[in-house]
Amino acid sequence: MLTLVLALGCCDSPARVKPWRHAPDPSAEAARVPSSPALADVSAAAEVRAARGHTLRIHVDEEPGRLNPLVSPTRWGRRITQGTIFEPLIRYLPPEPGHTAGRYAPRLARSWRVMPGGTEIRIELEPGVTFSDGHPMTTSDVQFTLDAIRDPRKGIDHLRPMLADVFAVELITSHEIRLVLLRPSGWVLRALAEIPILPMHIYDGSLLAGGQLVGTGPYKLVSNKGGVIHLTRNDRYWGGKGSVAIADLEFVHQADAAIALKDAKRGDLDIVPALIPAHWPEQASAPGIAAAFRPLELGGPRLRYLAFNAARAPLDDARVRHALALLVDRRSIAKRVFDGLSRPALWPIWPGGAVSGAEVAIPEFDPGAAAKLLDAAGWMDTDKDGIRDREGKQLRFVMIGGEKPTPRDASAPPVKQPRDYFIEAARRIGVVIEIKTGGESWVAKHVEDGTYDLVEMMWSGMVDMDLTPLLGSKDPQHAASPRIDRTLDAMGAAWDPAERGKLATELAAGLAEAWTLAGVVADAPQGLIHRRVKNVRVWDGWIDLAALAFDDKP
Repeated sequence: MLTLVLALGCCDSPARVKPWRHAPDPSAEAARVPSSPALADVSAAAEVRAARGHTLRIHVDEEPGRLNPLVSPTRWGRRITQGTIFEPLIRYLPPEPGHTAGRYAPRLARSWRVMPGGTEIRIELEPGVTFSDGHPMTTSDVQFTLDAIRDPRKGIDHLRPMLADVFAVELITSHEIRLVLLRPSGWVLRALAEIPILPMHIYDGSLLAGGQLVGTGPYKLVSNKGGVIHLTRNDRYWGGKGSVAIADLEFVHQADAAIALKDAKRGDLDIVPALIPAHWPEQASAPGIAAAFRPLELGGPRLRYLAFNAARAPLDDARVRHALALLVDRRSIAKRVFDGLSRPALWPIWPGGAVSGAEVAIPEFDPGAAAKLLDAAGWMDTDKDGIRDREGKQLRFVMIGGEKPTPRDASAPPVKQPRDYFIEAARRIGVVIEIKTGGESWVAKHVEDGTYDLVEMMWSGMVDMDLTPLLGSKDPQHAASPRIDRTLDAMGAAWDPAERGKLATELAAGLAEAWTLAGVVADAPQGLIHRRVKNVRVWDGWIDLAALAFDDKP
């Protein structure tokens, strides 16, 4: 689940769609036929309006792609199918009020036991579980799913690392299974809360199964056409017909956020996950929107950060790394570059973050303190040429990143990027940073080879995950820190998410000593959810759709 992509390139800046001020006025357009290609055939239809009493409609702002949960699923593919069509062995629930860490609960697994020694997990399945086609689920289906993920030839790269500590998956009975581990690893339980169980009789020949979607969940697929994916209540659901309160879910693809907002105001959508970046406050308070919708923030664990190559001098000095971190103007970047749809962040630690724990105070932009740290490290402007030096060598760095986005309007001024603020601040205190740009593969190659000093990256994952690849000292480019390594090992040995949450403070303290990286901002997208929808709890960047219900008195 660990994904590193360019945060300074064109692809990961906030989406710049048609500004709200250029979109048709919702009030004036309310009575007209919708112009959305995806909705043109359905929005104005009488049957759609008649179904609103039992149908939740969700705006999809990106192509959902293939809906198979194992074969290269997209973000929307997972949102649509996880917990609805497909279910995991273990539920990973949001924290209780006053807590920061989530908690495990049974799902397809009735119970699980970590055996003495910690290298064996025994799982007992819930009796009477069936797939949507009526076929009973057994441990053979669990073994098939886990072994398919563990097989490198299947290419399930987003899940396979989570099962790296599993040596074997062995059947005990048709309802009890044993996982043999290479070492004690609490991350295996976390994986079982993320992996959907597939029926072997459907997917054994091909994981694509000819496009079939057969799972154990409370919903099943009705249709996928005209930009609308329709799920309906699974009447064969093993948990009972009353397990979900909303009978139908419709996911409506519409690339133009302004049109989607207009359709929401007209009453055709219940959830709009992300508003137009440049104008979101005005959109949320527009006539008819504020009265019908509540704010919705789906900020998952997604961090833009500055990576230091600690294998190259002078970045092998923690004082230099710390000084550079103080030159990141996080608050200005969040407001000016990301239109307030991100927030300042330092480490991948916050409630609902990669490490779900208490967040430390975000440091202020402080060039003065940065200058003092560089002075202490021996980097001063001895020849008064405006550039710091030491032993005859100037303080210069090479920063690599993605190419700047091309403005839609050629006459418009270029959009200022996070690195521009950073490079300007560094130059003012005598540090020269040369920027070199290229495509994503070009940057990835330089990172792999270690031929860089600085690079701004984006990490995207899930709540409560192993951050050893991101922070551990085994990577020679990372700053060596026995304290960080010990804490990461302790997190891996913890079977309970709450125990890992308690280690967040120690991990933050280790990062503050080593400055392995310096966070810039975390995503904080703003959306809307209709007031008639209740039981809404955001966790890991999405909502448990099966828990939702309609309020008779919204």
